[in-house]
Amino acid sequence: MLIRVAISNSPLYDTYTYETDEPVKPGERVEVNFAGRNAIGYVVSLEEKRGPFKIKSVNKKVDDRSFLSQVDLELAKFVMREYLAPPGKVFDLFFPPGKLLSIDDYVVAFSDELGFPPTQKDKFIKEFGEDYLKKLLASRKVKIMHSFDRKTPKKRKTKRVSLAKKTGILEEELTPLWQIVVDYLLSVESEEITELEKKLKLRSRSPIDTLISKGILLVEEIEEDDSHWVIPAVDELSVSQKEVYREIMESDSKSFLLHGLTGTGKTEVYFKVMEYWLNRGRQILYLVPEVSLTPQLLARIRGAFPGRDVRQYHSYMTRAQRQMIWLDSVEGNVDILVGTRSSLWVPMKNTGLIIVDEEHDSSFYQQSVPFYDGVQVAIRKAELGNIPVILGSATPRVDHYHLTESGRVSLLSLTERPVGSFPTIRVIDMRDEKNPIISKQALEEIKRTVSEGKQVFVFVHRKGYSNYVVCYTCGKTITCPHCSVSMTFHRNDNLLKCHYCGHRSAIPKVCPECGSMTLSARGFGTERVEHDLQKFFPSTKIMRMDRETIDNPIAYEKALLEISRKNCQVIVGTKMITKGLDFPDVEMVLIVDADRLMSFPSYDSSETAFQHIAQVSGRSGRASVGKAFIQTFNPNNRIMRAACERDYESFYEGEITLRKKLNNPPFSRIAEIVCYGNSEDESGELAEWVLKEIQESGVSSLEVFGPLAPLLSKLKNSYRMKLVVKMPIDGSYGFLEKIQKKHPADIQIIINGIGGMV
Repeated sequence: MLIRVAISNSPLYDTYTYETDEPVKPGERVEVNFAGRNAIGYVVSLEEKRGPFKIKSVNKKVDDRSFLSQVDLELAKFVMREYLAPPGKVFDLFFPPGKLLSIDDYVVAFSDELGFPPTQKDKFIKEFGEDYLKKLLASRKVKIMHSFDRKTPKKRKTKRVSLAKKTGILEEELTPLWQIVVDYLLSVESEEITELEKKLKLRSRSPIDTLISKGILLVEEIEEDDSHWVIPAVDELSVSQKEVYREIMESDSKSFLLHGLTGTGKTEVYFKVMEYWLNRGRQILYLVPEVSLTPQLLARIRGAFPGRDVRQYHSYMTRAQRQMIWLDSVEGNVDILVGTRSSLWVPMKNTGLIIVDEEHDSSFYQQSVPFYDGVQVAIRKAELGNIPVILGSATPRVDHYHLTESGRVSLLSLTERPVGSFPTIRVIDMRDEKNPIISKQALEEIKRTVSEGKQVFVFVHRKGYSNYVVCYTCGKTITCPHCSVSMTFHRNDNLLKCHYCGHRSAIPKVCPECGSMTLSARGFGTERVEHDLQKFFPSTKIMRMDRETIDNPIAYEKALLEISRKNCQVIVGTKMITKGLDFPDVEMVLIVDADRLMSFPSYDSSETAFQHIAQVSGRSGRASVGKAFIQTFNPNNRIMRAACERDYESFYEGEITLRKKLNNPPFSRIAEIVCYGNSEDESGELAEWVLKEIQESGVSSLEVFGPLAPLLSKLKNSYRMKLVVKMPIDGSYGFLEKIQKKHPADIQIIINGIGGMV
């Protein structure tokens, strides 16, 4: 038997012919010899005709069965065709990292009545017998699983310190270092020792230990409950939520866009539809754009569906965890799978519904090979499997909203909040302010909100203390040696960091260009805003949420618990605080620098700015009257006005008119062709060759821009040049595929816009 095989993890765009005596099916994995090494390959198709060349034989089959269905194979072909993706890397998406390991089977009871905990299958058979296991399986009282949630709460012990007495403390003779510790504890009830060290930047625990030994501080060991966070479910849907649910269940359509303003209860509608399919024995795939959204969502799902097997699947999990959850999901042992775009590829055979929450988010687009738009792939997957898909957002992507006008996707709307009210949104004109970071009005509102026992969200677009360090004498900016971007100053670490390649360096004492000592940190990020707010409000508990302080889901869940328990009053954060979070005591939101959101040179920068402003503003007023403040130097901008009025339709009409005039998506597809080289000349020569190939391809109706140097012209020591090609929606991309195949390692083609998927 002859088969065509795609090579795992290969950047090549071809498949290769092999021979095997064993029966295999498309989608199966085999081990083959490729380029002198043994590699995993995927059977893409079967062949009948033998060519004139010598054909290698397959070494062996990797799995005892094919995990991929016909729907999965068609989905892979869709991504290869629409995004010019390498076949091997596309098929890699369907499997967890690494070869599937030998994983223990567990016998898990559906209820506690049987009286045994999850037990290894071999041990269970040895103790109770195989016939008893078959009987329990037949009666559906147990199931065989590879992994399971252990419900035993884990207790974590932490040490907290507090002042033994707050009166008379000034009479004590304290060293300057001791005084810093005491001054901080005068403003709070208690603090975890490790957090105290971090916040006061202590070099050791010695000052704290000395104060404890002197009896000035008291230490207490507290046991924290790290068991699953559960948020109780909403008992009853509102009238408008019921109407949306009815429309979904009675519609002939399979694709829905739920446009629900922030706080209108989109999640409750999702849950109602999920309940329908779960009761019919089907699985649910629930996609979120980022791992940071999973903790609160999982807590809500556990509250709504007690007893259901709910799992999460994302890249922060260990290889073994992902393999176990992948196997249980494939074998139908998981009821609800929550995850980022990687979970979209888990080949579950019994999926009844796909939900794409926050569908507007750019994180759904994979920014590395293989490039693809996760939302488009989800729609295509639902279409191939003939199952419903619900896209949900308060600020839908313009191209998705445009699909509703043609009827290819059904539009649903939620415009009223079941609880609380929409925040009042005010624009603060920063041209009249002396402080360029936080306005006087914003400071007064923060003070008033905190004094009333409510919480404040402060959104800052970038992390770090200062965006760049510049020399006042010669104007030189300190840039990364590996990337063409300025280094960001992080005050806590006293380091300069590159946010693209991770390079770190100490701050130079003199300018490397002119030797002057007039270096100054300019601009601001979350760290600077947190620092300034702490100066204005020294007794207020302020939390910073960015990738520097929170770099994994466990830390994020802990931060959300701190917010829900009101252990902090002001939360300063980046994009991670703008979406999907629901806290009833957040009454005020401040967007520090709205203008920066609109300064990116991209056709969809206006859309991104509108989404951020509308999303973060909607975090307030979930249980009462909220307020949002937007600081800007351009208060009359059309994006600002539309966001303030929560008028998506007005924004959409203006944006779609402009895009049609400029022939931008959804009226075209855009291919960004990025050429890499070891020098500027090398990348430039490659870009000129690409331009010539396009011009000689004979394809009409193309608009080509470039070659031009992108803003980030050097990345990780590699120089870049870019061309932008606008193509008809229904055009052929064969000319791009030929270019890509000639230089698979030196050219990347990123395609945006909706193609032929609906």
